[in-house]
Amino acid sequence: MLALPAPGDADKDPVVLCGICLRSRRLEPAGRAFHAEHEKPKLEGKRRPAQARKEADSDEEATPSDSWRKKQKKEGTGRSALKLSALLTGEDLYKLLEVSETSSTEQIKKQYRKMALQHHPDKQGADTEEKTPGLSEKDQHFIKIQEAYEILSDQTKRRQYDSTLDFDDDIPDEVDEHLGFYETFGPVFRRNARWSTRFPVPEVGDDQTDMSKVHKFYNFWLSFDSWRDFSMHDEYNLDDAEFREERRWMERQNQKVRKKYVEAERKRIMRLAETAEKYDPRIRAEREERERKKREEKEKRARAKQEEAEAKQRQEEEKRKKAEQEAAEQAEKERLQREQRKQDKQVAKTLRQRFKRSVQEKCNLEPLELEDLQEFCLALEAERLQELCESLEGKPAGKQSDAFVREELAEAKRRRAEEQAREERQRQEARKREQKVADVKESVPWSTEELGLLAKGLQKFPGGMGGRWSLITKFLTDNGHERTEKEVVDKTKELSEGQSLRSMGSKMAQENTFQAPKAKAKAKVQQQEVAQPEAAKSAVNGTSDKAEGKDDSSEWTPDQQQALEKALQRHPASLDKNERWKLIAADVAGKTKSQCVERFKFLREQLSKAKG
Repeated sequence: MLALPAPGDADKDPVVLCGICLRSRRLEPAGRAFHAEHEKPKLEGKRRPAQARKEADSDEEATPSDSWRKKQKKEGTGRSALKLSALLTGEDLYKLLEVSETSSTEQIKKQYRKMALQHHPDKQGADTEEKTPGLSEKDQHFIKIQEAYEILSDQTKRRQYDSTLDFDDDIPDEVDEHLGFYETFGPVFRRNARWSTRFPVPEVGDDQTDMSKVHKFYNFWLSFDSWRDFSMHDEYNLDDAEFREERRWMERQNQKVRKKYVEAERKRIMRLAETAEKYDPRIRAEREERERKKREEKEKRARAKQEEAEAKQRQEEEKRKKAEQEAAEQAEKERLQREQRKQDKQVAKTLRQRFKRSVQEKCNLEPLELEDLQEFCLALEAERLQELCESLEGKPAGKQSDAFVREELAEAKRRRAEEQAREERQRQEARKREQKVADVKESVPWSTEELGLLAKGLQKFPGGMGGRWSLITKFLTDNGHERTEKEVVDKTKELSEGQSLRSMGSKMAQENTFQAPKAKAKAKVQQQEVAQPEAAKSAVNGTSDKAEGKDDSSEWTPDQQQALEKALQRHPASLDKNERWKLIAADVAGKTKSQCVERFKFLREQLSKAKG
């Protein structure tokens, strides 16, 4: 606004006056207005529109949305995770650097330095051609060299690039007859060796190669570790991801695709190794040699087994023949012995008759002397009879012959008397020894166990058996109780008291066998306290607590024992426990359920001890 000067102030400069009203507006990140103005446009740029979702859902082919189609790699374009600039599209990087595909990183580095000096723009001469806007052809070539070196000098990028190059994946299914095995499979293995992560890669070799190296070769290829990269088949470009979760999802999808190609590559290399091993003449020769050795070993074992069987058969045949021969020899020997004995008997009989005739002709003996002569002749052997006959026949009849015969009879009686005296002395010495042992053991009382064994012995060896008392004594000795035959007889007589030994043994067996554990322990204590034969006598004769008016519920008679055994068989263990023992107690007269259970436990314990 222009203000006019005040009156009277014309000589002064005009003054400009302006009034400005400053007002501020405050915006906060909240509310619907802020969301609609600032946040919604950004979200719509990342989110698929609702209309597009409806169209995608209604589409019959269910094609992906436009946003995902833009991010998804187009099939057939050959794009990979390695991105090449527009200048390198369609170029061979190895040809640009003038190196081979098998060159090392150091060789590529030297070659790059050499070409950088040659193709650097500063090293080029002045360009006489008319300059055009943009980079010249020489500058573009130098840039290609730089970018090619950046890729080939990085191992990861180089592998990705090498994986995009054309490669022959063919594998021969059989050996070419014109080339042979080594020329058919050798180039294939060398071609695929470029993918190995392990070096050096073994060669196929030839017919002279050691078999250990051949096996190492196939072990290497059967466990081949390949670095071949299949990122060129990725479905999504990770650089197109707008946020981290989307990038991870793209990585997972790409990894699924790569996994299929990696598995196919592994199977291809495996098939190559297996096919080569199948047609390898060295492996075939080794397999045939192994089969041949196996057959030879099998035939050798069969021959050894057959020889062993034949040897065993021969041994059995020889053994049988030997046994038959020995049996025949033994039979012949026995026959000869029988014949010899028969002859000896006949000779002895003839000599006895001859001696008796000589005695009758030349001697005059009493009837008693003739009886002694008969016994005397029967006791002599044929040789002695022959000597007597010759001696008697050489003597004249009469007193001289009588004296000779009587002298021989007297000598025979004397020898017989000495023999009887010697036997009597031996019997007396044996009785003295037994008496001595009996005197030593006389103070030792008979225990209940010994009485039980005595009763068992009386039952085992009944009266009328030959050598009964010696057998009973041996029975006690075998069970660990040293007793003489006299002690056994005396103890049996002492305990019998007029009863038959059989009934006494049965009674002792019943009282010792069917006595319950408590009653048996009580009888043992009484035996130790009394330590006299009367205690054993009372035990044998059935002197128990019952005779004194005490409870005899622990006593089991043979009938009760038999009833218990039948009841246990009649009522199996599959029944209810309480119900089963009630039924068993009902079948055993005079016994309760608890007594039957206690008796069963006692018998089971005794059976376990006997088995142990």
